[in-house]
Amino acid sequence: MPQYRFLDVEGLRAEMPSVKHNDRGWLKDYRAAALEFDRNRLPANIDVAEKAIYQRLRRLPIADSKEHIELRDALNCLAVLKRML
Repeated sequence: MPQYRFLDVEGLRAEMPSVKHNDRGWLKDYRAAALEFDRNRLPANIDVAEKAIYQRLRRLPIADSKEHIELRDALNCLAVLKRML
């Protein structure tokens, strides 16, 4: 049985010293999806968050950075939310 590491929405930092604030814009969209309780609005929020995360992944210079890991964890959490719909 696969084990999932859920990304702690409140525990994520808004900024990292080496990352500009606007580079973490995906985090706002991820939080909106992760905290959405309206099942009718959740699919749209997940879609917006996934697009923002994939955009950020394409712009990351280092594929093995801490932010890259956070992005992959966020995508995994969104996939779990999708399966729960």
